[in-house]
Amino acid sequence: MPLSVALFFLACLAGLTSAQTTNFVNQDSKLEGLAEPQWFKENIPFLEVPDTQIEEVYYYRFSSHKRHLRYSLPGAGYTITEFVHKVGYSQKFDTINDAAGHHIYESRWLRNPRYAQDYINFWSREGAGGEQQYSEWIANAAYANFLVTGNKPFILSQQEGFVNNFNGWNRSYEPTLNLYFISPLLDAMEYSASSLPTPDPFGGGVGYRPSFNSEMYGNAIAISKIARLNNDTRTAEEFEARAETIRRAILDYLWDNERTFFYHMYRDENPNNELLESRENIGFFPWRFGVPDPQDPKYELAWEHLFDSQGFNSRYGPTTCEQRSPWFDGNQTSQCCWWNGNSWPYSTGFILNSLSAQIKNYRPTNLVNIDTFMQILHTYAETQYKDDKPYVAECHSPHRKIWVCDSFNHSEHYAHSTYIDNVLGDLLGIEPQPDNTFVIDPLIPSSWSYFIVENLLYHGHNMTILYDKDGSKYNTGAGMKIYLNGELAASQPELGRMSLNIPDPVMDESNSRKKIENYASNPNSYGYPMVDASYTSVFDSSIWHAVDGRIMYDYFPSNRWHNFESSNEVDWFSIDFGPGRQKTIDQVKIYVYSDVVTEQGNVDCPKNVSVEILSSSSGEWEQARNQASTPPSCLPNDVLTIHFDPVKTQKVRLVFARNLEDNWFVGMTEVEVWAPWPQVDEEGIYEAEDGYITNANIRAADSASGGSYVAQIDANDASVEFTGVWVKQAGEYEVKVYYSNGIQEEARMSIRINNIHTVEATFPPTVNGWGNFDQNTFVSLRLSLLRGNNVLIFKHGDNFAELDKIMVSSF
Repeated sequence: MPLSVALFFLACLAGLTSAQTTNFVNQDSKLEGLAEPQWFKENIPFLEVPDTQIEEVYYYRFSSHKRHLRYSLPGAGYTITEFVHKVGYSQKFDTINDAAGHHIYESRWLRNPRYAQDYINFWSREGAGGEQQYSEWIANAAYANFLVTGNKPFILSQQEGFVNNFNGWNRSYEPTLNLYFISPLLDAMEYSASSLPTPDPFGGGVGYRPSFNSEMYGNAIAISKIARLNNDTRTAEEFEARAETIRRAILDYLWDNERTFFYHMYRDENPNNELLESRENIGFFPWRFGVPDPQDPKYELAWEHLFDSQGFNSRYGPTTCEQRSPWFDGNQTSQCCWWNGNSWPYSTGFILNSLSAQIKNYRPTNLVNIDTFMQILHTYAETQYKDDKPYVAECHSPHRKIWVCDSFNHSEHYAHSTYIDNVLGDLLGIEPQPDNTFVIDPLIPSSWSYFIVENLLYHGHNMTILYDKDGSKYNTGAGMKIYLNGELAASQPELGRMSLNIPDPVMDESNSRKKIENYASNPNSYGYPMVDASYTSVFDSSIWHAVDGRIMYDYFPSNRWHNFESSNEVDWFSIDFGPGRQKTIDQVKIYVYSDVVTEQGNVDCPKNVSVEILSSSSGEWEQARNQASTPPSCLPNDVLTIHFDPVKTQKVRLVFARNLEDNWFVGMTEVEVWAPWPQVDEEGIYEAEDGYITNANIRAADSASGGSYVAQIDANDASVEFTGVWVKQAGEYEVKVYYSNGIQEEARMSIRINNIHTVEATFPPTVNGWGNFDQNTFVSLRLSLLRGNNVLIFKHGDNFAELDKIMVSSF
């Protein structure tokens, strides 16, 4: 795609999210102290409420969420991490699915829909494949994301992947009970009151849990609703029936009438289906998904235990296990990861969802009402502080102001819970709808005299909702008001539920199709793109951190490259796209790191920075032509974009001149090279070397279509993933695979399509041998593809072939 078209695409996307809006909130004052403030102005709804801690934590949680938005590679796009750094049990791109539902619920409020859509597509097609690692509610969260964006084509395209993931749990289904079983560990809750009594206190206690089964109920309901939108009556009815079966089983087997709660039930050595002796706060999760019967008031008795000092009520609660339990331990100070007493944000977010559901979808009670909801929400906000600054880690002491699970360079800003969604969806009561209506039903206490949420993107429209009790706060008159694209659309004198008809959703579908991608990203920290530097400090610095897709300006957790203690006046940082892999580029984005501005170190803005290109003709480094920076001068802990004339190159480098007068050094948390993708001559072509390559290598060849190809796909676990393979509608397509096979035997590879279907392909010997390609040497395959971005995973089989490209076309 020409760069002019790419720029037009970006302008269209900017236009989508810049419709007329209001300007009641002083955005700069809300973002004070946050790195890269422009990102927040472009991406978040702005909030103003009388509760200082609720508001302060709200902005912090957007900043912590931003730290976990990780760009993976072209075609796949963004994923969301749980930890700031890789952990040994994480999956592809360092993802972990146990909190993916939380991630999507938080991301759905971002104005840029790509973050959530890429991540949903990842779990639907690339990352899971029906083999989920932990319990999850991804389909439920994806449908909730649709309700905010209104993007019906995208959610409909995900149905088959969600069904595949759901059916992947059949291995954990007990048909005689109609319940799913799982260990507390794989329900993301190790060392819990349901595992500690077993011989394996860490990972034992396999059983039927109200949490996991409620999540599966939520997934089934979401799939049924998506199928209805798809006019797929058979699937809709199947999953409606499956959902009701699960719901009935939860009520029949996991509820205890005498002890008025939902409990864990062991699977093994439990012939009478007896329930656990201790209450765990997962017993509150069913309300979040609408499991309890609203016609039966017995279920609301469970809420007594939330506010009981021997139950779950604590200073920094709710506790994960009731305090009367013999397994309760609320005295830990630094242990990980115990779910038998500590306050875990993971669960608190769920409980707030359930409280809100009880008030709105069931009925308020003497114990569950706006005031007690606010009590739990305020405590949740108050808990999220450390050293008097907003902060979240893994788990918190229920009794003392201390984060218990808070490992250095590991647990900081832990992405394992909701908070933004609790504020916008529960507190402010924004109830996203599948049709062209906007509904809000706040759970605001009578003591509040105002609130506002501004810059909210809903179905592609800018929404502002405010309440001003006497009209003195925002000077628009007393009462509640809704503004649609900058214009007053509805008002009422009192605080309460409001509903507004709005125009059809506004979407730019080209955002779903990968057109502009970051060629610098390397999620593996080895291979290509290869990075190098003239000097790399030994103090918390790595060249790979600058291209790992993570953007964090923190001193700790550390994720940066810098040249602290370099004796050079000028240092460089280079990116090599790969042998023969030349790309046409016209900009480089530098996420400048500074610990001088935070008074923590000696790294700051460079005195000067320029871009150099390796000339393909001379083999020498040359200055990129007509360079211009945005902004004109560097801002610490912010983005510096250097534009230049389009140029085709395999290598690009940044040349930094540091501030010698103050003896400051230079650093960056990330560097990106955004350019059109894929860079091919014909629609439907995808280069192998642009994919996700495992245990294989990029090689250069003049005969290869992009100047390079993937060779040595001979390890047992070797694979090449073609990501972002776009088709406009689901169906069967011809996929031509251009290859070379230099031995006199057939090679075989398995091809996994969206982790749903697998086909076997045979590659006969080629006349020209290894590393030589032409337009007549290919294998033609008939593959079923889904609408949107597909992933095709070529895996090593018998012998091996070298891959040049694929071409996708309709039959």
